[in-house]
Amino acid sequence: MILIYFQSQTLRNVVIIGHSQVGKSSLVNMLCPSARAPVSNDTIGCTQVEQAYTCNLGEQQSCTVHDTIGLEEGRWGFLCGPKAEKRLKSYLKKMEVQLVVYCMPGAGLRKSHGRNFKKFKALLTKVPVVVVVTSLENFGGPLETWWSNNKVILGKLGIPASAGHACVTTLPKAELEMLGERYLYDSSCMAVKALIRNNLFR
Repeated sequence: MILIYFQSQTLRNVVIIGHSQVGKSSLVNMLCPSARAPVSNDTIGCTQVEQAYTCNLGEQQSCTVHDTIGLEEGRWGFLCGPKAEKRLKSYLKKMEVQLVVYCMPGAGLRKSHGRNFKKFKALLTKVPVVVVVTSLENFGGPLETWWSNNKVILGKLGIPASAGHACVTTLPKAELEMLGERYLYDSSCMAVKALIRNNLFR
């Protein structure tokens, strides 16, 4: 009976990946308010070690969220592109991954964003990969419409329009409150948690 209890308490693993400086750690802080993952506005990524945090998804569901080092950093960064990719692949092999959240920016999409999405989706053939589009605080309309507005670009990058996704801002709550847009924080947090729940427990 004790063994069954502990098995039932095992949380599923959600790994957040993406290029350096796309807001992965900011997303972690939004999902897990007690995480206090380091963030920076510099062009060099600030996450230098993988970290795991417990996330309350609502509706009596929880998971373990993993913050990871950024992909595609140049030679001046903490870990250059090839080494970062190798390290991320090694980290993914250390656990049973149930869901991957691929972060990418709402502006400045490049071929490398599509390349890495396809690469890790092919690597994790049995694991769902969903997309979170970040940095949409200045989008100027309902954030979710970003996806439909950019279907052609996404298609060219090899990211299917049918992919599970959420379009959000990951700016801290305090900054959005100063802008009078606290609702964007709440709606973004709810959208990502719903995305995770719908793909993690189906």
